[in-house]
Amino acid sequence: MNKTLLAYLLTIGITSVTGAGTGVILKRTIGPIDEMYPPGFDPKEFSPDVADIMSRYNKLSDKTINGVRSFSDSDVVNIVLEKYKTLDNSYSIGIGNAFTIINQTIRNAQIKNGDEYFEEQISYSDLVNVANRSTQTGANGDVNLYKGSASGPESASYPNSPSKTYSHKGYKDYLGKTLDEMFIYIISEKTTLDSKRVTSGGETKITLNLNPNLATYYYKTQMKNISGLSNLPPFSDVKLVYTFDNNLGLKHLSVDETFTATKEGVPVPAKTHNIIENYYFPNVVKQIPSSSESIDYSIPEE
Repeated sequence: MNKTLLAYLLTIGITSVTGAGTGVILKRTIGPIDEMYPPGFDPKEFSPDVADIMSRYNKLSDKTINGVRSFSDSDVVNIVLEKYKTLDNSYSIGIGNAFTIINQTIRNAQIKNGDEYFEEQISYSDLVNVANRSTQTGANGDVNLYKGSASGPESASYPNSPSKTYSHKGYKDYLGKTLDEMFIYIISEKTTLDSKRVTSGGETKITLNLNPNLATYYYKTQMKNISGLSNLPPFSDVKLVYTFDNNLGLKHLSVDETFTATKEGVPVPAKTHNIIENYYFPNVVKQIPSSSESIDYSIPEE
């Protein structure tokens, strides 16, 4: 296999975040393998009614893990995610790998500091490097996208000015989610194939095996549009394991997922296995870095 073809199949960069899942940056036009949706398909039909879930939760006298025993696992996860999203301050980091022909390291970070939002994604190997940063002010604000260049697994350089600025809706259409939404998978009872809940030692873990077609709708839109792809790459499996405390405070997310993509005109499919560990730090103030500052991807001790 020549180096050019190998680079095409290896251009796997993580674009979403911690919390959002992981996105993929591939070279222009992925062809033969395509995830199709029927005409008129509406992902909102499979999305959770978060307002209803939170209304039921807020009526509880016991808002701990014991109080939501009758809630479905997917509803509990949505409560955990919504509680995290509405915090004034938080940050998270993701550390992992994309396993394809060779290993691609993955780093992502997310910061909420009042009404300021920040995300970074770095994917790096000897052949391919990808780095993106995005900033947003206010829940409905425009989003600035900075396209940089990674010099290592956890370092990158960026321009001082945005590579492009999107309206709030424009960024949503382009990348499947805005920075204030934080999370990109569709998690509901309609997208959950099976689940398991285990509470021990002051923590609860909920494992969700999601419908790989329905749960990744926005995620695949993100992949397609940020990469200039012609098609939506299909997923074969998505397994998420959420860890949170007894007060439903988000602590950790393990992502284990597999998808396939093929460059148009190249008969070799690139099957990719992502394993990402995401760490969340609620109510922690983290300053948003300047274009010349790097993110510290070390995991703080508890």
